Amino acid sequence: MNSNNAKRTETLPIGTMVRFNEAPETSFRRLKDFGIGYCQLAAPPDHYLYGTAGRRNTRLLMNALEEYDIGVTSLFISFPDQNWSDPLNSVGLTPPATRAARIARACRSTDWAKELGITQIASHVGCVAEDTGDPDYAGFVAAMRAFCLLLEANGQVLAYETGMETVDVQNRLMNDIGVGNQRINFDPANMLIYNKDDPMKLVERFGHLVVHVHCKDANRPAAGENQGREVRLGTGQTGFPDLFRELYRRGYRGPLTIEREIDPGSEQDGDIRHAVTLLKKLKEEVK
Repeated sequence: MNSNNAKRTETLPIGTMVRFNEAPETSFRRLKDFGIGYCQLAAPPDHYLYGTAGRRNTRLLMNALEEYDIGVTSLFISFPDQNWSDPLNSVGLTPPATRAARIARACRSTDWAKELGITQIASHVGCVAEDTGDPDYAGFVAAMRAFCLLLEANGQVLAYETGMETVDVQNRLMNDIGVGNQRINFDPANMLIYNKDDPMKLVERFGHLVVHVHCKDANRPAAGENQGREVRLGTGQTGFPDLFRELYRRGYRGPLTIEREIDPGSEQDGDIRHAVTLLKKLKEEVK
């Protein structure tokens, strides 16, 4: 186990998502430069998950976490063959053609997370059918039930990334799966990007199940657009400060993970710094 995961006892730890498109040391130095010390690891590639190279790189990752004193709050599972321009047919575990291979990868990823002492697993599970009579829905639910049971045996929870389904569909899915370790990775921006429910509706329905917050903002689609647009935290239509205050009022004390999905560079860095300042201000306000 990575001893730095003991840092997760901090109240409302601020971090960012760390992907593996650069050396972990480079990402961790950026975190320190932003004045934060936590991350949600995202989508470990094959050369971390499998074989001799995987064992070597995982040990190097754990050493880097220790050296830079970084706490890992969660693992976000994704799949390298997803096509985000066609989320209905390509994202997550809902597409039947890719489900078996992706379930296998998801299971290996959760076991890998367990090796690092990570107990919280998050993912976009896909575009969940609104019609329970959809011929693929029953198979999807059965696969998700088996996956949740594996996580339960590992002492882990599944935190659904929000946004691609309504609150009612999310509620029905969790009830149909029926395993007690299902939680919410709350991304209010996604709910607007995909033009679903108001984020406050999810807080009111599932605030007690939220175990991770993606600190991200967005506006709903403009006329003629299919998707909304992400913007700098605190400047969009999510009403993020009010969401934060209501979650805190309901007992939330978990991670605050900044996600700014634009190309790396000065604008992204500036927006992350802005988000860190805003989150520290909100934390101070509720103390």
